[in-house]
Amino acid sequence: MHGSRSALSRLAGAALRAARRLAVDRGGAAAVFLALATVPLIGFIGIGTDTARAFLVKSRLSSSLDAAGLAGGWSFFLSTRDDDVRMFFDANFPPGYLGATVSGPDITVDEDDETITLTASAAVPTTFMRLFGIDEVTVAAETEVTRQMQALDVVLAIDMSGSMSSGAPGGGTRIAAARDAATELVDILFGSDETKELLNIGLVPWNGKVNVTLNGVPFDETLTTTQAMPAFVNPESPSPNPFVPPPPDPQTVVYFPNNSPVPLLETPPGDWQGCVYSRFIDDADPTTDADTLLGTSPPPGADWVAWQPIGPEGEPANDGICSTWHDDWDLSIGVSNSSCRRCLDHGITPLQNTKQTIIDAIDELTSPTGTTNITQGVGWAWRVLLPEAPFTEAVADPDYELQRAIVLLTDGENYAGSGDGYKTTFGIGGGGRPEMDDRLREIADNIKADGVILYVIQFANSGGALQALLQEVASGPESPYYHYAPDSATLAQVFREVANHLSELRLSK
Repeated sequence: MHGSRSALSRLAGAALRAARRLAVDRGGAAAVFLALATVPLIGFIGIGTDTARAFLVKSRLSSSLDAAGLAGGWSFFLSTRDDDVRMFFDANFPPGYLGATVSGPDITVDEDDETITLTASAAVPTTFMRLFGIDEVTVAAETEVTRQMQALDVVLAIDMSGSMSSGAPGGGTRIAAARDAATELVDILFGSDETKELLNIGLVPWNGKVNVTLNGVPFDETLTTTQAMPAFVNPESPSPNPFVPPPPDPQTVVYFPNNSPVPLLETPPGDWQGCVYSRFIDDADPTTDADTLLGTSPPPGADWVAWQPIGPEGEPANDGICSTWHDDWDLSIGVSNSSCRRCLDHGITPLQNTKQTIIDAIDELTSPTGTTNITQGVGWAWRVLLPEAPFTEAVADPDYELQRAIVLLTDGENYAGSGDGYKTTFGIGGGGRPEMDDRLREIADNIKADGVILYVIQFANSGGALQALLQEVASGPESPYYHYAPDSATLAQVFREVANHLSELRLSK
């Protein structure tokens, strides 16, 4: 079309120059010739006008397809994808634009290569070209959008408290719905690849506490090792575990179980199940607390170089008893096993890039139990996500763009229970909630200050107080960062949206 427009411009210019020369001739023949010449002259000028209109339509068509393709890419795996494409196209190419009649957009999707190709054409009516029998000009455009992952480390923090075994609106149990939705998120992020070099996913199941062992690796007391440390004062000395003698004061070693990189303040008992207490002392002095901090560098007021293992006092056998956390750990105060929540059987899956490994770990989430301590879940997800010890799988200083995110799912409010990570120092049941919520707010602020994106999903619980809290915790109070999923179908949709938001798109043509 560029060549046609240039030729038309030259013809129109020649006709105008001829008309000027003839205009000075006052003879009748010249006047007649000029009148006859005016007809094609107007036609040539009109052709330029019609051509310019066609170019405007083609340009608008191309930009509308680009916008529609990006919209389709963001919702690539959603059921609304094609509707989103058409909606964005229509919004950018309004009906009747310059009188054009549009055909399309036609949508072609390659799910293996995660590519969307869009084509459209428009018939542009002519005005002056009709003089030559041309009633319309057809223009066409095409765009291709490839869904492309940037480097991504993400940890799923899944609520495994007892309420997750309850029925979910829409059918099945809540934990089954969570498994299905989390699996679909993994499928979306990996696509058809079994491994991705620039994608790492970890999993932290949690309830009132977190099993900090490596998922699937059994504990062997005989394989516990020690590491020498500069002399420090153990903040838990004397030990809160009445079944284990207190360590020396000052202390010069920390202990490493065979199945976890998490350092411990004392050797774990033979029946240790894998859980640890929060690094928190209920002394009203914030400088002695490390529960909302990341690594093992101690805060100013206490030497929190490791974590205290929870022993029989908080991890009873099925037929055992445990003490409540009151006064001086008086063992004469016994409570039934139903009040003591065992450590989860599910350990931590550190960051890794094999699709089947994370799917297998998600599939194992089948036995919810215990109370809700959201701070524990999001805190250990943070420690798994960042390269600082104890979990060091993340790349410390990547020479490429890296996005880090935590996806937190919960169906309940914080609830203090015997055997939780805070030893019920904040109270029992809902009475401990205000201070537990404060700890959650503080750790969430620290996580976001580290540049981590926090996606938070409130599932099957419409509580307004919980919503207000979780909106504070999330990186933003609305989608795509905070979501409320009232039922299983919505939960699946939310996980798809989060997965798509974790992707980056580029125009490939």
